[in-house]
Amino acid sequence: MGCCGDDDSDTKEGFVVKRRCRDVLCLLLFIAFWVGMFLICGFAFKNGEPNRILYGVDSFGMTCGSKNKIFNVTFDLTDSKNMYWLNPLDLLSASGVIYAKTVCSAGCPGVLQQCSVDSLPCTTGSQFTCPYYRFAEDNLYGLMSGVPDADITYWEDLASIRNITDPSAISFLTKLKNLGGVFATTASQLEANLSGLYYQTQSQFPGNGPCYPNVLETTPFFYRCFPKFPPNVTSQITATVSGAAAKAVQNEDVKNMIKHFDSASQKWARYVGDISRGVLVIVIGGLIASLVLSLLWLIILRYLGGIMVWLGILFINLCCIGACLFTWVKAGYIGNSGVGEDILDKLPVEINPAQSEQKTWFWIAIGASVVAGLVLLITLLCISRIKIAIACVKVASQAVGSMPSIIFFPVLPFILEVGLVIYWIAVTALMYSSGDLTANCRPNTTATDNFSFSKFTNVSNLDSAATFNPSASLAGSFNNSGYNLAPNATLGNCYTNVTTDQRAFLCGRDPNCYLSYDWNNKLKYAFIYHFFGLLWTNQVIVGFTCVTIAGAIAHFYWSRGDSSNMPAFPVLSSLKNTVLYHMGSICFAAFIIAVIQLIRAMLEYLDRKTKEIQEQNKVAEWAMCCIKCCMWCLEQIVKFINRNAYIMIAIKGKGYCCSAIQAVKLIISNALRISVVNLVADVLIFLGKVSVAAASGVVAYAMTEAKYYTSPEEHPDTYLYSPVLVIAISVIIAFVVAEIFFSVYEMAIDTIILAFCEDCDANDGHPKFAPELLMEVMGGPKDKDEAAKAQQG
Repeated sequence: MGCCGDDDSDTKEGFVVKRRCRDVLCLLLFIAFWVGMFLICGFAFKNGEPNRILYGVDSFGMTCGSKNKIFNVTFDLTDSKNMYWLNPLDLLSASGVIYAKTVCSAGCPGVLQQCSVDSLPCTTGSQFTCPYYRFAEDNLYGLMSGVPDADITYWEDLASIRNITDPSAISFLTKLKNLGGVFATTASQLEANLSGLYYQTQSQFPGNGPCYPNVLETTPFFYRCFPKFPPNVTSQITATVSGAAAKAVQNEDVKNMIKHFDSASQKWARYVGDISRGVLVIVIGGLIASLVLSLLWLIILRYLGGIMVWLGILFINLCCIGACLFTWVKAGYIGNSGVGEDILDKLPVEINPAQSEQKTWFWIAIGASVVAGLVLLITLLCISRIKIAIACVKVASQAVGSMPSIIFFPVLPFILEVGLVIYWIAVTALMYSSGDLTANCRPNTTATDNFSFSKFTNVSNLDSAATFNPSASLAGSFNNSGYNLAPNATLGNCYTNVTTDQRAFLCGRDPNCYLSYDWNNKLKYAFIYHFFGLLWTNQVIVGFTCVTIAGAIAHFYWSRGDSSNMPAFPVLSSLKNTVLYHMGSICFAAFIIAVIQLIRAMLEYLDRKTKEIQEQNKVAEWAMCCIKCCMWCLEQIVKFINRNAYIMIAIKGKGYCCSAIQAVKLIISNALRISVVNLVADVLIFLGKVSVAAASGVVAYAMTEAKYYTSPEEHPDTYLYSPVLVIAISVIIAFVVAEIFFSVYEMAIDTIILAFCEDCDANDGHPKFAPELLMEVMGGPKDKDEAAKAQQG
């Protein structure tokens, strides 16, 4: 693999031009790994159903927006892309949400399709939604002609049914009479002739009839029909029908759920709507402003980098001294004199502590004094190193300025990262939708927790959930009789001894069961492989970026900052070297980081799975915490080594192992110098990122204050309900843009300092190739003629 083999090019002083491929085996392994990734992708596309993720799966396991086949019957739901809850009142119970029955609908019922509680009984078919006709309740399938199998709007067709025989009809009509009014009249009419009106009347009460009234207006959101719960929804329904559920209105859980649906979700929907209205703000405030401000900050660093560094150091020392004085005041040692008392009196707040706390503050003050003294001492001792740091910052600015195209180079890896994430999410979603259809039952089916309307009224003819059993006649309609039913009172998987189609049908009819797609072991192993591919490829892109930028900046350093000695296109030249010669080394380094990250992910998974054990055993909890902490530290150390190894790869063209060893040697022998430069550079770059993001946020805020966004009367199409989300997105985008720009600058500084250390190490502490600014700091030759003589000598 050519890890550390030496040749003429390896021992050449300065930047190596002639190179050869390194760590080829690692590159071949990476390519072979991606062949496996594509195989998983093909399997996911073959067996997955993306509409399951986008549109959802209903209570019968059928995918909205697609054609489904169950019992050899095709349900064409391509135009039914919205998930609709038949009884939205089930959502008022947190435990009942997953068991709430759903169907796929072409649209979400609006205010015109709402069966208002003030207008009961409702008489329009569009005000009702029914289960699929093929799965119609009360064995209605086949009793109405011309109704498609997947139809959910057959309420009006119920009137065509004749010769009804229902043993519970007498009980239902008796209860209906007790309600009085129109319901009593309908009950008398049905006693004379038990027609399809009987089923239509039952459907007036959610959970009682074959159909369900659209008692609430719904709002489409990500292809889900979310109900709009008015604050007094429960009291309205119960008062209109029976008044027997008054106690339910006082239930705190119900109140909390109503409050949630009426406030949080609705506000969030309005916030999301603001994004489309505030696109211009996001583009100008988040994108354009951040681009301009990032470039401006880089220009300031180039010409005023030294001043900014010294101001930052002065600010840190003043903060430490101020904190030290404050603690001594709290300890009672400052403030006893007349001048001290005058100063304290002018402060807006009282900071004198109680007598009992002064002793504690005394020890805090000693610690603060030690810290302030150390910071000041380190500053004085590191002045020469700080000068080198300032020079590195300035040289990095010159390097970036000599090749402006390098600022925009991170756009390429950014596009690669976005493409990788989109690909990975898409394949993961398809893999997720490729699982096995599984039925999940309540742990105790003797009583349901759903907030069902029928539980709080005296109009109910439903069987107890504990005795639920699909009828043989409905089963016969699918030419399948005598289903081998699994007991549905078992926690977890149920209906396991039936076919997939039977499981979907039976669980869809069971109020204590819901369906989900669960992964089998093969898919789990494939996902681990797929997840590792994400980690490895991400680190490869990071390494590709670092080596390319470091190579371009190294051209500048080893030519002493003279553009005439550099290639015409240093960025392209470095990109060519990276792709042709160093991708194997990058794959090697990326693999090490990816393995550590995979172990950390597994530890997080194991940590979640063993929470109960850890709560009972503090030693296990402590051990898990220590292991996770050690793995995090190991990852950070290896990342730091890799980053510097990438720089040495770009400079010397060696393999990963040899470059990493050389980088570690340079770091150890120049620890203080490198640490000071990194500290100074990190502070400046972090301040730059925060400043760009904050300033972009101010620009976005100023734009949202314009009348164009604050006047609903004059500009209703651009009026913002709240500018918070728009401004937040602008700030996030601005920070990402600043991250892209400053990553180049950060890598440039790291390359300059490591190249400087390599130059010094190779020439007994007297750099021969350093640009003039660094030469001035080190006291070396300042003009080009002297530098040339030094190189020749």
